[in-house]
Amino acid sequence: MRIGIYIGSLAACLCLLPRTGAAGSTGEAGIEKRIDKLLARMTLEEKIGQLSQPVYVRDDQELLTRIEQGLVGSLCVTESQIFTPAQRNEIQRIAVEKSRLGIPLLFGFDVVHGFSTIFPTPLGLSASWDEEAARETAAVAASEARSYGIDMTFSPMVDVSRDPRWGRISECYGEDVLLNTRFGVAAVRGYQGENLTSPTSIGSCVKHFVGYGMSLGGRDKQFTEISRRSLLETYLPPFEACVRAGAVSVMTAFNDIAGIPASANPFTLRTMLKERWRFDGFTLSDWDAVVELMNHGVAGDEAAAAERAVTAGVDVEMRSATYRNLVRSVKEGRVNIRTIDDAVRRVLRIKFRLGLFDRPYVDEAVAMASQLTPEHRAVARRTAAESMVLLKNNGVLPLSPDMKLSSLTGPFASNRDLLGWWTGHGRQSDVVTVAEGIRQGKPASMTVVEGSAARQSVRTTVICIGESGATFGESHNLTDVTLSRSQIEMVREAKAGGSRVVVVLFNGRPLVLTPIMDYADAILVAWHPGVEAGNAVADVLFGRVNPCGKLTSSWPKDSGQIPIYYSDRTSGRPRENRYLNVDGQPLFPFGFGLSYTQFRYGDLRLSSPSVGPQETLTVRVDVTNAGTCDGKEIVQLYVHDRVASVTRPRKQLKDFKKVFIPKGKTVTVEFRLPADELALLDADCRQVVEPGEFDLWVGTNSHDLLHTVFEVK
Repeated sequence: MRIGIYIGSLAACLCLLPRTGAAGSTGEAGIEKRIDKLLARMTLEEKIGQLSQPVYVRDDQELLTRIEQGLVGSLCVTESQIFTPAQRNEIQRIAVEKSRLGIPLLFGFDVVHGFSTIFPTPLGLSASWDEEAARETAAVAASEARSYGIDMTFSPMVDVSRDPRWGRISECYGEDVLLNTRFGVAAVRGYQGENLTSPTSIGSCVKHFVGYGMSLGGRDKQFTEISRRSLLETYLPPFEACVRAGAVSVMTAFNDIAGIPASANPFTLRTMLKERWRFDGFTLSDWDAVVELMNHGVAGDEAAAAERAVTAGVDVEMRSATYRNLVRSVKEGRVNIRTIDDAVRRVLRIKFRLGLFDRPYVDEAVAMASQLTPEHRAVARRTAAESMVLLKNNGVLPLSPDMKLSSLTGPFASNRDLLGWWTGHGRQSDVVTVAEGIRQGKPASMTVVEGSAARQSVRTTVICIGESGATFGESHNLTDVTLSRSQIEMVREAKAGGSRVVVVLFNGRPLVLTPIMDYADAILVAWHPGVEAGNAVADVLFGRVNPCGKLTSSWPKDSGQIPIYYSDRTSGRPRENRYLNVDGQPLFPFGFGLSYTQFRYGDLRLSSPSVGPQETLTVRVDVTNAGTCDGKEIVQLYVHDRVASVTRPRKQLKDFKKVFIPKGKTVTVEFRLPADELALLDADCRQVVEPGEFDLWVGTNSHDLLHTVFEVK
């Protein structure tokens, strides 16, 4: 007999998720009344204008004329270096003071991992397993961007991705649902703060809705085959959490979902997002995604593309101009005016919430003084160091202060290309290189010789290798994610010369490191760490920071294993989950990362051997710092339903905690696991908690774990 919590059902196998209503405060009621008055005064052309987001181009007279006519609702800024606060105010003044209704513009920009102060890429930041770091970096980015004149960011990206060939994996928070959920929520809260009208807050547009990270073969913008179960269990939950955290906008994706393009998908946009989750912000297409419905083959012309998108639930069109056709579509009865009014209401609602009607301009003097401050750089340095992952160390790190001579080499030793993709308003000239960081941070007794010529005469060689910021990111996909041959040879030659070899890896995706594993004495993954790159690397190499980062994606032994991830389902013949030339295991598992100290786990215990469907299980484990220095450990909890009505992932991350443990001390880490977090979607896609035995693991990564069993009754 099944016991469980029935949440609900929709046609075609759908479970209903918990619902939350829109805000109902007096302030919100006042906003709705102001919107009612505006809508009553707006012409159809002005309404359609609010649903238009063209790209800002300096001195575009046609664009300025359309703004004066009230035919533009927002602008997409693509190059902040040619967009200044003064220009922003000048354009806004046209909208507010010269258009008939004075509706302010909203300015959007890709503030993905920093504005002027650039932080680690999102995939790198997620390796910190520190939600507060995600909130804090987003808050700093928001304060810089809003003062500069940006009202909304196209971030965070919470596309669960398990294919490092896909260039945009660098923008998500890894392969796991829980991590994308928690980091996405933290970013939304950081961007938006306590009050959207604050001069340090910006609206967040969560992207890409939905399933974009599953692009076939890791090729950007390709179609996706996603089952309803996978959609509901894996790809939608991070978006739902961000919506419930208050995200003001959701961006639709480029891909189709089992034959229905995401930017014309009424199931995801209307049924799930607007009806079931009661999202009351506005949806925004990605760049040209509406006009590209013609390429998908679901619209014969621009008018049909616009009709299909807006009817499905796309409120605002980015860059392309197909929505101009909606004036005729409404007049001829193919699009209901109520659909248009709802979309316009959503746009105006967010403009009011952001305070644009009451404070349309920015203080140009404050804008420049708010950028790249020493305080912001300090946050960048700390979060970069916390995100770095030590993959191997035979004792060479941290570098000893007694070392007399060391060598620094490699293509990224003096390179400022360490900002990654989506560099915001950041400049490479602001980046601290590794060479600069080491020169400033090394012990006085140490001599560091730069360049490959010194490698034969020194005991330790630090080699900075990896991939440039132009190698990953949007439309930058690879068939093979193995290190380049020249970099592999560089590592091997250094080892052959008698050096102890420390590899510092700068990357935007998981890479295949198999060819250097036998030649590197230590491997530190630094990602693309941002403006404080060199200082953060030096902090870790010299032991001022004990590395504590852990991988949020599995790293393969060979590109042929991709996709590979920890939470796949067990087959009927698990022993055949391998290849003739390599086993089925990753080179480094999800959650892996070393420290300069050693942590030992023991005494895993449960509050009870069983738990009821309405009860909570308490899990405790003792973690001892058995090494010689203080450190932080990321303690991870996983579960597996042994026998269920449908096949289940072999492991699922259910919680994690980052704890500081002084050397020689033991800390008891406690988790609380409510039974409803063990729910699954049954064969009818009803959310239920089924009785039976569950495996439970706690440990340092998804492979090295303590194990016990409990029962759900």
